[in-house]
Amino acid sequence: MESATLMYCCFFFLFLSLTTRAEAEADAAVGSIERTIKQQILATIEPNSYETVPKPILTSSLGNYAVYFLRRPTVPGAGGFGGDFCYIEVQDTRTHQSVWESECNPITTVNTCSLVFSDQGLEVFDGSRSAWDTGVDADNPLQTLELVEEGDMRIRDQSGELVWKASDDPRSNQECGSLGSPGLANVLPPFASPVDTGRQNNFGSPVTFGGNTQQQFQPKPGVGSYGGQPLVDSTPFDSGNSKVVANMAKIVLLAMGINELLF
Repeated sequence: MESATLMYCCFFFLFLSLTTRAEAEADAAVGSIERTIKQQILATIEPNSYETVPKPILTSSLGNYAVYFLRRPTVPGAGGFGGDFCYIEVQDTRTHQSVWESECNPITTVNTCSLVFSDQGLEVFDGSRSAWDTGVDADNPLQTLELVEEGDMRIRDQSGELVWKASDDPRSNQECGSLGSPGLANVLPPFASPVDTGRQNNFGSPVTFGGNTQQQFQPKPGVGSYGGQPLVDSTPFDSGNSKVVANMAKIVLLAMGINELLF
């Protein structure tokens, strides 16, 4: 009887885990995402939402790889200034191992962080401030974000030309926010000691000086933001491309110069 009950429990938890994974991946795009506006928000994460189960925003065609947007706090005693870290992670869904990550750049704890598909490629925003981007330099508007079955994330322009791929900038298992991770000091200076784990080390948390509780400096949400989120440009993604406009201006000026020489 006990063995039957144990087997039933095992099957129940297996079913629950598979159902949870299926629900989490239900909203994820499969294979690719097409950009339709200049700043297309792919995902947002509110402050203090570390316990929220992350959902993939894009999966490979067979589901062996998935793209996640994650938010992690600084571990007490790790150094730095107690900020958060928002970053992209490509994960092998079979082993749950990281195969690629964006850089660990610290952000404020009070702003919503957002992942945006823009003229720079993929861009991480701290409120309305750009904290990291892929740095794509392309003449044509960027249109497609894709995740191939080898686990490589790629960006193509409007003509289908490959302009960026994650495998050209390999990086994984950084453990953002942990002691010794990128974006934090590797070691504490000789006069410093680990942060007291008995208190919060976020900006704006109360601290005590001489028995009097005072409030730390509270950074405001990014300027030009709405509720700590970026004010996005929702015009069509291929309208007014900066490089195209610059090239057209050069052609016009050249034509004017030739016209003056002739006449």
